[in-house]
Amino acid sequence: MVKVVGVGAAPNLLTEEAKEIIKNASVVCGSKRAINLADEYIRGEIVVLKSFKDLKDVNIASTDVILSTGDPMVSGLSYLGDEIISGISSIQLVCARLKIDLCDSCIIDGHAKDERYIKEELEKALSIDRIAIIIGHRKMDIEKILSGISGESERLNVVVCEDMGYPGEEIKYGYTDDIPEISSDMVIVVVNPKGGGYRARPKVMDSRSIPIGVRRFESGPPHIDD
Repeated sequence: MVKVVGVGAAPNLLTEEAKEIIKNASVVCGSKRAINLADEYIRGEIVVLKSFKDLKDVNIASTDVILSTGDPMVSGLSYLGDEIISGISSIQLVCARLKIDLCDSCIIDGHAKDERYIKEELEKALSIDRIAIIIGHRKMDIEKILSGISGESERLNVVVCEDMGYPGEEIKYGYTDDIPEISSDMVIVVVNPKGGGYRARPKVMDSRSIPIGVRRFESGPPHIDD
C-alpha cells in the first residue's frame, strides 16, 4: 500500500502523523522542495524526483512513501497513492491570512492550464457568488484572465499571495483595474465578487494581523528549485 504524505506548503507545517510516517519509511521519494521540507525526519533512503514520471523506475514498497508538497488532495499527488496523509496547503494559509471561510470559495487549479480555461472557471465561481482562489504560476497572464470580469461590483478585489509560509511571503492587494504584479512561481490569486472588503481595513497593522498593501519579510524570497 503506497502512502502519499503531505509535507505542508512551507517549513514547520508537517503534522505529527506525517512526521512519524516519514521517520519509519524505508524509502522517501519526492521533489527537491518536498524532500527539503521533510529532511529533518527522514531516516531511510532518499530518492529525489525531477519528474514524477521517474517513479516508473522506482520499485515502491509498502514501507515507502511519496512526499507531496501542501496537501496531496489539493492539486497534489493523491493519484499516486493508496493511502493519503493530509498536509497543510497554501490554500489554507491564504484563507487564514485573508480570513476567508473555505466554504465561501471555489478553488481553481491553474497549473499547466491556459488562460481561457482559468477564465471560464473564474466566471463560474463568480456567477454563484463565490470567492475565487486560483492556484497559479509566474507566467500566468492574470490581466487576460481578468479582462471583462465583473461581479456584484464592477471593480473587484484582487489579491496576489506569493511564497505562502516562507520568509519571503508577500500579499499584494489591488483591483481588476489595478492588478498586482505576479513575481513568484508559488502564487495564489484571490478574486472577490463582492468588491470592497479587504481594502476597508486600516493601512497599518501589526505583524500578527492581516496587512493591507504588501506584506514583506526582510530575509528575502525562498530559493525554490522545483
